[in-house]
Amino acid sequence: MEKETSVGISQIGIELPAYYVDVEKVARLRNMDPKKATDGLMVKRARIPFKESLWQLAAGAIRKIDYRDVKTFFFATESNPDASKPVIALKTLKTLGLSNVVCIPTTFACFGGVQSLLAASKIAASQGEPVIVVTADRAIYRETEPEAEVTQGCAALAIRIEPNPRLLRLDYQRAGIYLDDIDDFTVPWDWYPVPKLDPKLIKPTYLYCVKSALLDWERKNKGLIEGLKKEGKTILDKGDFFIFHCPFLKFTEWAFAALYSHYKLEKIEPSLKEVMENPEIYPQYKKKLYRVRSIPEFRETYQKKVLSVLGKYNPEVGNAYDGSVFVGLIAALEKAKEGDEIGISGFGSGAGSLAMRGTVLKTGFQSDLREQLDRGRELTIEEYQRWREREIKK
Repeated sequence: MEKETSVGISQIGIELPAYYVDVEKVARLRNMDPKKATDGLMVKRARIPFKESLWQLAAGAIRKIDYRDVKTFFFATESNPDASKPVIALKTLKTLGLSNVVCIPTTFACFGGVQSLLAASKIAASQGEPVIVVTADRAIYRETEPEAEVTQGCAALAIRIEPNPRLLRLDYQRAGIYLDDIDDFTVPWDWYPVPKLDPKLIKPTYLYCVKSALLDWERKNKGLIEGLKKEGKTILDKGDFFIFHCPFLKFTEWAFAALYSHYKLEKIEPSLKEVMENPEIYPQYKKKLYRVRSIPEFRETYQKKVLSVLGKYNPEVGNAYDGSVFVGLIAALEKAKEGDEIGISGFGSGAGSLAMRGTVLKTGFQSDLREQLDRGRELTIEEYQRWREREIKK
């Protein structure tokens, strides 16, 4: 049996653009009900790289953690503008004066960051040295898809993974994984930089992959699951916080409702597998999920273990693609105390998902994220439109 090595996160740095746009104003610009954005999707602001480049943001995030002794860097992004080389990664490393390091680019929609986290953990364990995972993305959608446009966002993060971590120990050897070939979200080269969405597949794919990764996690953690069953408990009882990929906050409520149903209620019909085979019946599944979301115990659990952390920063950052789940992790680490357990659910269209457990090693972690959010400058709609035109014409 492979010897387990304690590996996890010691430091996290995050860098936001200095600019943001009010999503209510974007909604009005597109003749969309602003309440659908703020109350329905639960978004408030979208961070916009109006004057910054993604590599400048990535370099800023890396500078906030120890990086000079690191020889392996993962760069997760779906915003790379060149099909032949990892431009964002190379420009970031050049900005930092790093040329004798290993650069591993990963592109898998929003899944690249958490997949890199898992791979970096295995490298750190086997080599006994630190590894840094970098995410750098900006989301941009067509103006003809306003419900997607109001969820836009941007952030760059740098995460130091190493043996004997100081912040969060990761159970990397028993992570659940699920991969599939699903075209719910694609970026054809003639569409770049905006994605092509399949509205019928977006939500079912997210829910199906998240649950499938959880089922794989259960298979790899049978002892834990059986032990909890004997106590009349489930992993939802054991975990203190659960974070999800968060393109917008309402997505996470659907995901948690699917998991709550799996552990606490009878099986929902039609099943997610049946929905994936026939997306036309998703409304039937959605109705059942609405009923789950109305259960008082579900509302209380979701508020305490999910919304209390994902609702802190994500609605003001917007969808940072690969970095979205880590924005939620920062909030969870700030709220958690030593010994708390955090369930991490990563997802990316196309599609892939990961389920992993982490144990908090330090009480009192504090980032500078709130400070960054408070000092941002709001873009006018005219400035925002200029940014869009500039990005799409690249």
